[in-house]
Amino acid sequence: MSQSRKYRGFKTERVVSEYLSQWWPGATVGRGMGKDIVNIPVDIEIKSRSQFSPMEWLRQVKKRTEKTGELSLVCVRMNGQGDSQEAVPEYLAFMSFGDLVQLLLRAGYGEIQKDSVELEPERCAQCGSWKIKDVPCRTCANANL
Repeated sequence: MSQSRKYRGFKTERVVSEYLSQWWPGATVGRGMGKDIVNIPVDIEIKSRSQFSPMEWLRQVKKRTEKTGELSLVCVRMNGQGDSQEAVPEYLAFMSFGDLVQLLLRAGYGEIQKDSVELEPERCAQCGSWKIKDVPCRTCANANL
């Protein structure tokens, strides 16, 4: 790996940690064989590469989280994306489907108790989005956050 690519990777870790520090003030770059960003509630593998190897990167972060049980994801700065804190929301992020389901359940999206055969869709009277009958509308609930 060239020195410029290496420094690009270090810069990407810094801007991602600075961006996350808005919500987790202790977020900072980790060094060594551990997490790329420490003091946040997930394990993020930061990549700033020209090639795209998603399975390799998912395996890398999953190997770290096998013991801890933490949710993990990969954050990638693709070629052509800026290196400022304002560019970070446009970086690509992905995770295993199992981690996504766990994240959704922790966020409260697993509240439906009925058997799926009994579920009946309907339009929300307030916003018009599709929802499950007798279950609060997630669109309206998220709009009020």
